[in-house]
Amino acid sequence: MGLESAVEKLDKYFKRLEAGKAQKIKPAHVEKVIQKLEAKAQLLRAELAETDKASKKQRLERKLEMVQEQQDRARWLETKIGNP
Repeated sequence: MGLESAVEKLDKYFKRLEAGKAQKIKPAHVEKVIQKLEAKAQLLRAELAETDKASKKQRLERKLEMVQEQQDRARWLETKIGNP
């Protein structure tokens, strides 16, 4: 699951939540998305540590920030559906 597909899954889950269909969201699926986002964050941190080029560092930092925002959304969703 790439970063885009993880974000798409989260968006679908949030739409279900808004539609009152939170019972269809399985906590294990949200946990899987969180794990995938954490793996992506680790890869980005490693790549950022190896990079010397300033423009690439900025791009990686923006990506990492976006991944962290998605992790926060996923954790919020996880607590909302009853799996703290």
